Amino acid sequence: MDRLIRQCVADMESVAASGKYSLDAQVRAYDLLQMMLDIYGDATSSEVMPKSAASGEYCAAYRRLESSLDSCFDAELLQKYVDLKLEELRKDCQEARFAAAAAASLHEFAKETFEVWKTSGVFARRRALRDLRERAGFRLESHRIGNYVAKTFDLMNEADARFAKVQQRLFAADVSYKIRPGVYGSIAAILSR
Repeated sequence: MDRLIRQCVADMESVAASGKYSLDAQVRAYDLLQMMLDIYGDATSSEVMPKSAASGEYCAAYRRLESSLDSCFDAELLQKYVDLKLEELRKDCQEARFAAAAAASLHEFAKETFEVWKTSGVFARRRALRDLRERAGFRLESHRIGNYVAKTFDLMNEADARFAKVQQRLFAADVSYKIRPGVYGSIAAILSR
Protein backbone atom coordinates (compact mmCIF):
# COMPACT_ATOMS: atom_id res chain seq x y z
CA MET A 1 0.00 0.00 0.00
CA ASP A 2 2.97 2.33 0.62
CA ARG A 3 3.81 2.18 -3.08
CA LEU A 4 0.27 3.30 -3.97
CA ILE A 5 0.39 6.08 -1.39
CA ARG A 6 3.71 7.32 -2.82
CA GLN A 7 2.26 7.17 -6.33
CA CYS A 8 -0.63 9.34 -5.18
CA VAL A 9 1.85 11.82 -3.67
CA ALA A 10 3.56 12.03 -7.07
CA ASP A 11 0.15 12.44 -8.72
CA MET A 12 -0.80 15.27 -6.34
CA GLU A 13 2.43 17.09 -7.12
CA SER A 14 1.87 16.59 -10.85
CA VAL A 15 -1.71 17.88 -10.60
CA ALA A 16 -0.61 20.93 -8.62
CA ALA A 17 2.21 21.66 -11.10
CA SER A 18 0.11 21.23 -14.26
CA GLY A 19 -3.09 22.74 -12.89
CA LYS A 20 -5.27 19.88 -14.06
CA TYR A 21 -6.10 16.34 -13.03
CA SER A 22 -5.22 13.42 -15.23
CA LEU A 23 -7.76 10.64 -15.45
CA ASP A 24 -5.16 8.06 -14.39
CA ALA A 25 -4.27 10.07 -11.27
CA GLN A 26 -7.95 10.39 -10.32
CA VAL A 27 -8.56 6.67 -10.82
CA ARG A 28 -5.48 5.71 -8.78
CA ALA A 29 -6.54 8.00 -5.94
CA TYR A 30 -10.10 6.63 -6.00
CA ASP A 31 -8.85 3.04 -6.00
CA LEU A 32 -6.52 3.77 -3.08
CA LEU A 33 -9.37 5.40 -1.16
CA GLN A 34 -11.62 2.40 -1.78
CA MET A 35 -8.89 0.01 -0.65
CA MET A 36 -8.37 2.04 2.52
CA LEU A 37 -12.09 2.24 3.21
CA ASP A 38 -12.37 -1.53 2.81
CA ILE A 39 -9.54 -2.11 5.27
CA TYR A 40 -9.79 0.74 7.75
CA GLY A 41 -13.27 2.24 7.36
CA ASP A 42 -14.06 5.91 6.85
CA ALA A 43 -12.63 8.91 8.73
CA THR A 44 -15.10 8.42 11.62
CA SER A 45 -14.10 4.80 12.14
CA SER A 46 -12.07 3.87 15.21
CA GLU A 47 -9.84 1.56 13.14
CA VAL A 48 -6.40 3.17 12.95
CA MET A 49 -4.09 2.73 10.00
CA PRO A 50 -0.50 1.89 10.97
CA LYS A 51 1.76 4.90 10.51
CA SER A 52 4.41 4.70 7.83
CA ALA A 53 6.82 7.05 6.11
CA ALA A 54 4.57 7.04 3.04
CA SER A 55 1.52 8.13 5.02
CA GLY A 56 3.52 10.96 6.59
CA GLU A 57 4.73 12.07 3.16
CA TYR A 58 1.19 11.97 1.85
CA CYS A 59 -0.26 14.06 4.68
CA ALA A 60 2.53 16.65 4.37
CA ALA A 61 2.10 16.88 0.60
CA TYR A 62 -1.68 17.16 0.92
CA ARG A 63 -1.46 20.00 3.47
CA ARG A 64 0.96 21.82 1.18
CA LEU A 65 -1.05 21.28 -2.03
CA GLU A 66 -4.64 21.21 -0.75
CA SER A 67 -5.75 24.59 -2.12
CA SER A 68 -4.34 23.99 -5.60
CA LEU A 69 -5.84 20.48 -5.72
CA ASP A 70 -9.30 21.79 -4.85
CA SER A 71 -9.12 24.68 -7.31
CA CYS A 72 -8.11 22.66 -10.37
CA PHE A 73 -10.58 19.75 -10.10
CA ASP A 74 -12.68 19.71 -13.28
CA ALA A 75 -15.21 16.87 -13.41
CA GLU A 76 -16.38 17.78 -16.92
CA LEU A 77 -12.86 17.56 -18.34
CA LEU A 78 -12.27 14.20 -16.65
CA GLN A 79 -15.60 12.95 -18.02
CA LYS A 80 -14.49 13.97 -21.51
CA TYR A 81 -11.36 11.86 -21.05
CA VAL A 82 -13.54 8.90 -20.06
CA ASP A 83 -15.83 9.44 -23.06
CA LEU A 84 -12.84 9.51 -25.42
CA LYS A 85 -11.57 6.22 -24.00
CA LEU A 86 -15.01 4.65 -24.27
CA GLU A 87 -15.80 5.84 -27.80
CA GLU A 88 -13.83 3.07 -29.55
CA LEU A 89 -15.13 0.41 -27.15
CA ARG A 90 -18.72 1.53 -27.77
CA LYS A 91 -18.15 1.20 -31.52
CA ASP A 92 -16.69 -2.30 -31.03
CA CYS A 93 -19.62 -3.20 -28.79
CA GLN A 94 -22.13 -2.02 -31.40
CA GLU A 95 -20.40 -4.05 -34.13
CA ALA A 96 -20.35 -7.15 -31.90
CA ARG A 97 -24.04 -6.66 -31.11
CA PHE A 98 -24.89 -6.50 -34.83
CA ALA A 99 -22.78 -9.60 -35.51
CA ALA A 100 -24.57 -11.48 -32.72
CA ALA A 101 -27.97 -10.42 -34.07
CA ALA A 102 -26.97 -11.50 -37.60
CA ALA A 103 -25.79 -14.89 -36.30
CA ALA A 104 -29.08 -15.37 -34.42
CA SER A 105 -31.01 -14.45 -37.55
CA LEU A 106 -28.98 -16.92 -39.62
CA HIS A 107 -29.66 -19.66 -37.07
CA GLU A 108 -33.42 -18.99 -37.21
CA PHE A 109 -33.28 -19.05 -40.99
CA ALA A 110 -31.41 -22.39 -40.89
CA LYS A 111 -34.15 -23.84 -38.67
CA GLU A 112 -36.83 -22.60 -41.09
CA THR A 113 -34.89 -24.07 -44.03
CA PHE A 114 -34.65 -27.39 -42.22
CA GLU A 115 -38.43 -27.42 -41.77
CA VAL A 116 -38.89 -26.66 -45.46
CA TRP A 117 -36.44 -29.45 -46.27
CA LYS A 118 -38.42 -31.95 -44.19
CA THR A 119 -41.89 -31.00 -45.38
CA SER A 120 -41.74 -29.57 -48.92
CA GLY A 121 -41.11 -30.69 -52.47
CA VAL A 122 -37.87 -30.70 -54.39
CA PHE A 123 -38.21 -27.18 -55.83
CA ALA A 124 -39.00 -25.58 -52.48
CA ARG A 125 -36.10 -27.49 -50.99
CA ARG A 126 -33.65 -26.25 -53.61
CA ARG A 127 -34.88 -22.66 -53.30
CA ALA A 128 -34.63 -22.75 -49.49
CA LEU A 129 -31.16 -24.30 -49.61
CA ARG A 130 -29.98 -21.74 -52.19
CA ASP A 131 -31.26 -18.87 -49.99
CA LEU A 132 -29.57 -20.34 -46.92
CA ARG A 133 -26.28 -20.75 -48.81
CA GLU A 134 -26.40 -17.12 -49.89
CA ARG A 135 -27.03 -15.87 -46.37
CA ALA A 136 -24.59 -18.21 -44.65
CA GLY A 137 -21.51 -17.27 -46.64
CA PHE A 138 -20.06 -20.77 -46.41
CA ARG A 139 -20.58 -23.95 -48.43
CA LEU A 140 -23.57 -26.07 -47.46
CA GLU A 141 -24.05 -29.61 -48.74
CA SER A 142 -27.61 -30.57 -49.63
CA HIS A 143 -27.47 -34.01 -48.02
CA ARG A 144 -26.42 -32.58 -44.63
CA ILE A 145 -29.13 -30.00 -44.06
CA GLY A 146 -29.58 -30.94 -40.38
CA ASN A 147 -25.95 -30.02 -39.67
CA TYR A 148 -26.62 -26.43 -40.75
CA VAL A 149 -28.83 -25.86 -37.77
CA ALA A 150 -26.10 -27.11 -35.44
CA LYS A 151 -23.39 -25.14 -37.30
CA THR A 152 -25.37 -21.90 -37.19
CA PHE A 153 -26.17 -22.52 -33.52
CA ASP A 154 -22.43 -22.73 -32.82
CA LEU A 155 -21.83 -19.56 -34.83
CA MET A 156 -24.58 -17.80 -32.86
CA ASN A 157 -23.03 -18.87 -29.54
CA GLU A 158 -19.57 -17.70 -30.65
CA ALA A 159 -20.96 -14.31 -31.70
CA ASP A 160 -22.80 -13.97 -28.38
CA ALA A 161 -19.61 -14.80 -26.47
CA ARG A 162 -17.63 -12.20 -28.45
CA PHE A 163 -20.32 -9.60 -27.75
CA ALA A 164 -20.29 -10.42 -24.04
CA LYS A 165 -16.49 -10.02 -23.88
CA VAL A 166 -16.57 -6.66 -25.64
CA GLN A 167 -19.43 -5.52 -23.44
CA GLN A 168 -17.52 -6.50 -20.29
CA ARG A 169 -14.47 -4.56 -21.51
CA LEU A 170 -16.72 -1.55 -22.06
CA PHE A 171 -18.23 -1.81 -18.58
CA ALA A 172 -14.79 -2.24 -16.98
CA ALA A 173 -13.38 0.78 -18.83
CA ASP A 174 -16.20 3.09 -17.72
CA VAL A 175 -14.64 4.81 -14.70
CA SER A 176 -17.10 7.72 -14.60
CA TYR A 177 -18.10 6.83 -11.06
CA LYS A 178 -14.51 7.40 -9.91
CA ILE A 179 -14.65 11.08 -10.83
CA ARG A 180 -15.37 12.68 -7.47
CA PRO A 181 -13.94 15.79 -5.87
CA GLY A 182 -12.19 15.51 -2.53
CA VAL A 183 -10.72 12.04 -2.98
CA TYR A 184 -7.24 13.18 -1.96
CA GLY A 185 -8.70 14.87 1.12
CA SER A 186 -10.56 11.71 2.12
CA ILE A 187 -7.34 9.74 1.87
CA ALA A 188 -5.56 12.33 4.01
CA ALA A 189 -8.32 12.13 6.62
CA ILE A 190 -7.89 8.36 6.92
CA LEU A 191 -4.10 8.55 6.99
CA SER A 192 -4.00 11.27 9.65
CA ARG A 193 -6.11 9.47 12.27
